[in-house]
Amino acid sequence: MSFLDLKYDAFGLNINDSSVKIIKLIKNGKKFSIASYNKSEIKPGIVESGMIKDEKLLTEAIRIACKNVKGRKLKTKYVVASLPEEESFLQVIQMPKMSPDELKSAVVFETENYIPLPIDQVYLDFEVIIPIKNSLDHIDVLVAATSKKVVDSYVSCLKSAGLIPVALEVESQSTLSSLIKNKTSEFPVAVIDMHESTANFIVFCGHSIRFTCSIPVLKDLQPKTKAAENFIIQIKKYIDFYQEHASHEHLFNPSGIKKIILCGEGGLSEGLPKFLTEKLSVQTEFGDPFINFPGAKRRKINPADFLSFTVALGLAAKGINIKCEDIDD
Repeated sequence: MSFLDLKYDAFGLNINDSSVKIIKLIKNGKKFSIASYNKSEIKPGIVESGMIKDEKLLTEAIRIACKNVKGRKLKTKYVVASLPEEESFLQVIQMPKMSPDELKSAVVFETENYIPLPIDQVYLDFEVIIPIKNSLDHIDVLVAATSKKVVDSYVSCLKSAGLIPVALEVESQSTLSSLIKNKTSEFPVAVIDMHESTANFIVFCGHSIRFTCSIPVLKDLQPKTKAAENFIIQIKKYIDFYQEHASHEHLFNPSGIKKIILCGEGGLSEGLPKFLTEKLSVQTEFGDPFINFPGAKRRKINPADFLSFTVALGLAAKGINIKCEDIDD
């Protein structure tokens, strides 16, 4: 009976330097459809590189975006919101095999070696990565940390806007929930999430993120321009870095990056996939933000129009799957 399996009816909210994006999903069995969505631009300077500079104006922008959604009116105040990639730290660490209780304290201790902030100044979360090939002599753990100052400012804005945050997630984690089919890949895939001034470069393999970084980009990135050539140089550098330093013990067949997926809202010209494929010798394509949400396609929404909603879609999917008992007060 439903009251024995209570879940939050939450929507996804992605906040970045230039916009607020909302997605509310409905789930019927294994099928999804989009009930509500919106993209609302925010004035420059309200959020800069993920840092909230004006909480009052951002709060108002969130209120307006929620009020003016397309589709069904939002009837829930529960929200799953994004945390900025620029102010977060994601790292895969290897730990000896141990019990869950031992791992919880050991991860906190080990994480201090990887993040640039004192451990008491961050909110920390982690998940054990289930290997594709279960023959490891250790445990792979994905650790996510964001400074308390940043998280508290986002929570403050959400609450001031009349919302109740039930979960927060770093942008790259939500992006991959939208773009990687069943969130599983037997070979490394690079995702480039384009924004107005930066691009998040993310490598995914197995069941988890393996590497992330931010690359500066210019607006209106066009093939065969100096800006595009510089962008290629940066991507090559990080591809080489990943392939030289990554541990491939989680793979059936150790290999380099075999595919690049593009998403986001900045610099996505039609010729960019072909240009990157030629320059990098890696198959590059636009992502399908509905690859894990097949029901949404029945609404006759063009996936290309939703490439900037990949984070919001991932957040929305998490929102309808969070059980009340999963929330740790």
